[in-house]
Amino acid sequence: MDLRQLTYFLGVAEELHFSRAAEKLFIVQPALSRHIQQLEEEIGVVLFERDKRNVRLTAAGAYFRDEMSKIKHQLEYVTEQTRRIHSGTVGKIRMGHPGSALYSILPETLAMTYERFPDINIELTEIAELELLEALTNYGIDVGFTREVSIDARFSIQLLFEEHFALVIPHDHPLNETNFRDIGQCQEEAFILPKLDAHLHYGQILHGIFGEKGFQPRVVYHSNYGATILRLVEKKLGLSVLPISYRHGASALGVRFLKLDTKTQLYLIWRSDDANPVLPHIKEIAQQAAQHLSLHSSYLS
Repeated sequence: MDLRQLTYFLGVAEELHFSRAAEKLFIVQPALSRHIQQLEEEIGVVLFERDKRNVRLTAAGAYFRDEMSKIKHQLEYVTEQTRRIHSGTVGKIRMGHPGSALYSILPETLAMTYERFPDINIELTEIAELELLEALTNYGIDVGFTREVSIDARFSIQLLFEEHFALVIPHDHPLNETNFRDIGQCQEEAFILPKLDAHLHYGQILHGIFGEKGFQPRVVYHSNYGATILRLVEKKLGLSVLPISYRHGASALGVRFLKLDTKTQLYLIWRSDDANPVLPHIKEIAQQAAQHLSLHSSYLS
């Protein structure tokens, strides 16, 4: 028994008329009758009672119709799901992101993905820069947002956007947009900063902000999570420097952001040999989300 025989049988079982069934199935009636006869011989059961005027299902034929109909629907579903998985419209992808992406590109990327591909499952992990490349290497994640420029051939990157850094201060700090000139005015202040290795590009840029003004910050707390840093600044435990997109997640906190001249870039990164069919959709949508953010420049400037 093959799928074609099953289709022919179900067509006759629905019409209970060989001529009408043959017409709907685009087959001549003698050939249709021959296929039904071969099916009955193969399974050793009479499926239809026939006379010159009527065609009726036998009890065995009615049972066979009900069960084969379920199987056919299941097969059609499996076939369609297989096509969708192959095309990347169904599947799973594990995504790593820094905290700042929560306040810029990540929500837009997720919303656009769900709107276009609701059957794609995205597993999110907030992850520090130090750990992101390791997670990609070890297959802990499949794609990530990063501020690191990788020249490792194992990875591919795609620039999404750049944004300013900002000095983050408590709401009642004496510095404001009128009297703030540069971060050199904060040499005597305590700072709360991420703990970043000197070889990291992001770390070099961040520490270069202070180096340009001839001082090293007095760091009283380290945290690689922006939400933690914002709360510590709110409690007046120190100042910080963060990407300015954090401003959009801090409106309810007692902090203010003073824009700095230095900028940082955000990239999408993935394993160069990753064949996950979902990945091309994520790359395209992330780029479109970045373009949308650029049109709403308040996020990044």
